[in-house]
Amino acid sequence: MANGTIAFDTLQTSGQITGTAKSVDTDYVVNGSAKHWVNYDAVNQTTDGSFNQASLTDHATGNFTSTYSSSLSGGADKCILGMSWDTENDGSSQRTANARGGININQDGNTANLTSSIKVKVYQGSTGSGDGGEVDQSANYWATLGDLA
Repeated sequence: MANGTIAFDTLQTSGQITGTAKSVDTDYVVNGSAKHWVNYDAVNQTTDGSFNQASLTDHATGNFTSTYSSSLSGGADKCILGMSWDTENDGSSQRTANARGGININQDGNTANLTSSIKVKVYQGSTGSGDGGEVDQSANYWATLGDLA
């Protein structure tokens, strides 16, 4: 079986989709969409959904690495978006009880920018009685925007 190339500038539906967005410019698909995303349940250590993820490593409480299936073109030329569901029991109760600092998710500052993976930390901010630290949540979401190699 021979593999070929399909070239086009606009992807358009054949009318089966309702609504106003029936076509998309290919530049948007290449430049304007997430190249990676993951929904990781750290409490149960399961990936509940992902795109362009080859594997996920749970290093410790609140510390994870997602390895891309297809690498990025540059380690520093990317944007990481992240958030976490403030629960450790799938929504039966809130973890932080409105503590100061809330829940944060960010790229781990102890790890270099890589084209093949992203390491993130999830941590609870300070409270009136302590500094807080890394936490496991029922859902940790992060996405990578950038160019694929």
